[in-house]
Amino acid sequence: MMDFQEIDRLKQIVDKYRPLCRELMEALSRKFREEWTYHTNALEGNTMTLQETVFFLREGLTVEGRTLKEHMEMLNHVEAIDFMQEALSSRDLSERMVKDFHAILFSDMKYAKGEIPVPPGLYKTRDNYVVTLSGEIHHYCPHYLVPEKMEELFRWYEDAKKSLHPLEISALMHQKLVAIHPFPDGNGRTARLVMNFLLLQKGYPPAIIPKERRREYYVALEEGDQGNTERFIRLVAEEVKRSLLVMHTEIAKVVQQQQPITGDKKKTDRV
Repeated sequence: MMDFQEIDRLKQIVDKYRPLCRELMEALSRKFREEWTYHTNALEGNTMTLQETVFFLREGLTVEGRTLKEHMEMLNHVEAIDFMQEALSSRDLSERMVKDFHAILFSDMKYAKGEIPVPPGLYKTRDNYVVTLSGEIHHYCPHYLVPEKMEELFRWYEDAKKSLHPLEISALMHQKLVAIHPFPDGNGRTARLVMNFLLLQKGYPPAIIPKERRREYYVALEEGDQGNTERFIRLVAEEVKRSLLVMHTEIAKVVQQQQPITGDKKKTDRV
């Protein structure tokens, strides 16, 4: 079992200052949502830069030279985060929520001529596969087995909550969901939403997988398909730690400036 003591120590430091004041909370939330939206789509081939993503999301103006589909991917992902934030206080993860994430990601999506539209929130009706980094063809779960495999996944989740660390559960839910590949497209983005929903639910910040670690990310997922999940869990843990260090740094700045750092004790913040 992996040791998460350092991450939990950092979380405890951040937790001492919760709930964060509105200004700091809004700044951190904006930073995480913009970087998460940029990187999660960049991992899948979206060509918008971080600066372009921030400009589009803040100003609402399209970026010259980028496709409508690329803009919609960014906009829909932010809407999925908003949906997640609303669900945190009232819902636990479910198969319905996984479908809801996917439905939001592909809502009103426009496709170029010749592209096959992806039905929002619906499981695949054809088998899918990928060519791995090693050049091998990896076939995902057959389409007719998806409902059964998703039921198995959530039975595992209910058992895992009784014994595993929240960070380990979130990483493994991501890995297992991608291994099933229940949708014709958008499985990675959906799995990262699922993973971060579970992290935020337990008071951890999101694990934002940067596009610079794309190869490492996919290699770790391939190893997970072979039963070795340690590398993937460690990668997720490193990105959670990175997000906690960002929060720790921003909190320290406010403390140094002797500004109020906590907000309404009746409110619960999650970033």
